[in-house]
Amino acid sequence: MNYWDKKVIREQLDKRLDNRLRHQLHSEIGWIKVIREALGMTASQLARRVGIDQSRISRIENNEMSGDVKLSSMQRIADGLGMKFVYAFIPHQTLEEMVREQATKMAKRQIALVNKTMRLEDQELSLDEKAKAFDDLVQKILIDDPKGLWDE
Repeated sequence: MNYWDKKVIREQLDKRLDNRLRHQLHSEIGWIKVIREALGMTASQLARRVGIDQSRISRIENNEMSGDVKLSSMQRIADGLGMKFVYAFIPHQTLEEMVREQATKMAKRQIALVNKTMRLEDQELSLDEKAKAFDDLVQKILIDDPKGLWDE
């Protein structure tokens, strides 16, 4: 798959992962408890629906808050709540921004090496030439899709 195909895919995903999702996927007391209480359901009632002890519901709610909850437990709870469990990665910035940022880091490393050599040979570029060369290198890295883009 070439750069342009990947760019279109990133842009389509970025639209689907818009800012509304980025900022709404957080609950101070955990989603299980928030939804259970919003439905007016006690932990005992949910436990019966799921087929486990009430104390296990409390542990699962606590584990959700600490980040130690199992995905299989979340699926069982969702079923007990009559809901669909969805697992997702929501980026802090757009996918396109993430890729461009990595290409920029890679270009900075490459430019630093070239600039050092050129300075030693008294062939250093002007600031405008450096900026143009840098922008060109970032674009080249993006288009060439190097395997080392995510190596650091």
